[in-house]
Amino acid sequence: MSGPPREAGDEFADYVRARQEQLLRAAYLVCGDLALADEVTQDAFGALLLRWRRMRDDDPDTFVRREAYRAATVRRVRRREGSGSGPDLPPGLAALTRRQRAVAVLLRYEERGEVEAAEVLGLSVASLRRQLPAVTRDDLLDAASPVPDRDYVDRARLGALGRRRHAWRRWAGTVAAGAVLVGAVIALPDGSGRSVAPAPSATPSASGASATSRWDGSAFALLGTVAQVGPSEEQVSLLPTVDDLTRGQLALPEVLSFGPRTRMRTLSELGPSSAPVRAVLLRHESDGFRAVLVRPTLEDQFVVVDTLPLVPNVDEAGRASPPLEVTAVAEDRRHVLFLQPGRVVVLDAYSGEVRTHPVADRYLDHGGWTPTSVIAWSETARWRIDRRTGQVTRLSQSSHLGPHRVTVEAGDEVRVHTFDVNGSNQATRGGPGVLSGTWGTTLTSPSGRVATGGFLGRDAALAANQRRPERLFQGVLALPGEGTATDEGSVEATDGSAPRLLVAPLSEGVSVGCCEVLGWAYNDQVLVRWRTTHLLSWNASTGSLVRVSTLPGRGGSAPGTAAVSVAIAP
Repeated sequence: MSGPPREAGDEFADYVRARQEQLLRAAYLVCGDLALADEVTQDAFGALLLRWRRMRDDDPDTFVRREAYRAATVRRVRRREGSGSGPDLPPGLAALTRRQRAVAVLLRYEERGEVEAAEVLGLSVASLRRQLPAVTRDDLLDAASPVPDRDYVDRARLGALGRRRHAWRRWAGTVAAGAVLVGAVIALPDGSGRSVAPAPSATPSASGASATSRWDGSAFALLGTVAQVGPSEEQVSLLPTVDDLTRGQLALPEVLSFGPRTRMRTLSELGPSSAPVRAVLLRHESDGFRAVLVRPTLEDQFVVVDTLPLVPNVDEAGRASPPLEVTAVAEDRRHVLFLQPGRVVVLDAYSGEVRTHPVADRYLDHGGWTPTSVIAWSETARWRIDRRTGQVTRLSQSSHLGPHRVTVEAGDEVRVHTFDVNGSNQATRGGPGVLSGTWGTTLTSPSGRVATGGFLGRDAALAANQRRPERLFQGVLALPGEGTATDEGSVEATDGSAPRLLVAPLSEGVSVGCCEVLGWAYNDQVLVRWRTTHLLSWNASTGSLVRVSTLPGRGGSAPGTAAVSVAIAP
């Protein structure tokens, strides 16, 4: 079993010593126990040490903060004989939940932005705001002042070794249990008299890992849906990859990302070309971003749009977002839209022509295509741009780029809204009451199926975690096309397909949108961004799951590196 580097090195040591005091005190304020905070801080730096070579030039701060806050929020206090818990939190702080304290520490003590804090804690921004207690920065500074200084440079190695040993014991224990589990196939009742068959298991690979350490895709009934618990980070690597025929039809590379040294042609160098755009990424530049077109039929499949400098968008609350939407690529795989402050920019990738449409709204942060227009919006206004004439028209707030949008009303009531080509709401139907909110964009398959990311509602979360106690709080919901309502409130299509739910394990303390819908492949396969860096194809009919591509991570913003945003052509 290999361990971490024998010597941390001066660079790592300097990094740890510059941040250890702040991280320890933040962990203490969240968990309220100095011994646990000390353990959490050591483990966070140990986890970073295992990844230092590849993360030191990216964004190690974000990684360490997520590790520490996630552990401090959920890890139990373990009392040991002779070891004190350190100073007590003031009564006002001690009365709060750990989650409330974590929100306060991130926003008030560390003075992080709302979007970053929400990503660290796995919350929506709205939920983050609701859980912010009436605690001042001075309150937190006073409570943290008794925490002593400690050095974690050498102890980071112990934390790294502990992680390696834990992973080894877990793998070995899984292998030992294999004989009991192999071959167990059952049919699960879904509450309506039918049976739900488990999803097809992954085929063995040449990795030598035990089959029992692989993803368990078995299904269970959950409030009118057929639910599955998705793979952990370790299990994703053991999923089967998409077959060559399907990959050729999807036209997506195995690695849908790039680095500073990746060979690229500029759009100016390429000149006119009818090579279709299969996906779009963003490249960090010193002055903002440049779009990178993924055109697999070219010898150099990455083409950087050198003629169009891009800057981040900022909403009314001052929150920044990248200028690339999931729905940026038109169905013709030729035109790509980018939102910029006060304007919508449309690129013709074939000719290189750029058309700019001024809009009386500096805070655009969402947009996409309809067959006849572009629809863009901010929190306060929605706009339609005619694709033929370029005319800009203000729409009602209920308009959407459609054809469907999933929303959640009071009482976790899911609603599916249908829109026409002009973005007008034409109909609304009900869905299973499993979500408390949605995340990302609602996307529709050619056959009318609908998929969105979302947060489990209270009843769904309780039922799911009783069945599989794996901190299940986020997932992807796939709904059939138009059909009839069942007694459970779900919508059952005429072809017999049922609503399906793929829930992410350990999704309470990970970034918001741990599982985001990026598109559909064919009529029944949802392209899901899983844990940021994995593009998976989830069959909404059978529940099978395969790996498609590796996506950009949430790294740093060094020039030449890939930003996290991805848009896949329909």
